[in-house]
Amino acid sequence: MDFIPKSNWQWVFDKQKSLLTLQMGSAVIDLVFQPNKLVLPSHLPIPFTVSDVARYIELFEHQALKSYQPEMACKIILHILAIELFHKPILSKSWLFTDSQPHDRINLDLMSHVILTAKVKHESATYLVIEDEKEFVLCLLIDQIHQITARKSLPQFQIIKVMSDKLTVIKAVTAY
Repeated sequence: MDFIPKSNWQWVFDKQKSLLTLQMGSAVIDLVFQPNKLVLPSHLPIPFTVSDVARYIELFEHQALKSYQPEMACKIILHILAIELFHKPILSKSWLFTDSQPHDRINLDLMSHVILTAKVKHESATYLVIEDEKEFVLCLLIDQIHQITARKSLPQFQIIKVMSDKLTVIKAVTAY
């Protein structure tokens, strides 16, 4: 698959799947966000714009994504773009996670890889910081799934907002 943006890329809402997708010529990438969490314009499909391409390239060249295979990096970037373009703001769900050690929060930057540990299940997962409001941080799940409680789990590429005192910064990232 070619991961360089083309003029035929477009955002499309697939009514049968009830999912936002990006059509990349003959390939289609499904985005995991629930439709009620998105603000979609009434006129679809939406072309992948010049500013979308510029942001895509900026993210693709970011050091934080260098350890990923191109397909995984592409999926991460497209989810970030969909969040920036269409996702409604969300509230923090900090109570679901354990506190980190104070020294674990140093050097937190956008696109930092972090660990969040579920308070109930004590299961940890890897996330990517995509928005930093200093006290609150929006994170994108990189792992396949994060089991938060017995009944609640997050699928890969889902987002969650937490207080920054819940994050443990990862120094090195394993390739995906």
